Amino acid sequence: MSAVTTVMPNRDKIYAIYDVRGTLGAEIAYIAGKLVGQRGCELCDISHGWNPLGKAAWRNALGTLARIEWLHADEQPTALSNYTSGQLPCVVLAGAERYKTLLNRPDLERCQGDINAFELALRAALDGLFID
Repeated sequence: MSAVTTVMPNRDKIYAIYDVRGTLGAEIAYIAGKLVGQRGCELCDISHGWNPLGKAAWRNALGTLARIEWLHADEQPTALSNYTSGQLPCVVLAGAERYKTLLNRPDLERCQGDINAFELALRAALDGLFID
């Protein structure tokens, strides 16, 4: 078993937060902006790409990926929103007493829309927390 599954307490939560609001209007504006190359969200590319229902690997996630709560920017609890302000998209570990950014925009960009690369990067970030 990896350090992630054996050490990480169940009370900790992993949030993946998109750089887009969850309203229909915001989604349409995002797609229009993406079509003309003026808007993008690296996390959206990982979970959905051009499929509005999401990639099959994302929808059928197991293991570490299944533990993630995926949120639009406007769906975050206030404290998390305050923490992530100016940092979206990102992946954050919410512990009992603090937040820790696991993956930031450049980390997500390096995944190049590949959910397998994303999972590897996430596992490496989590393993790094518990090895110290």
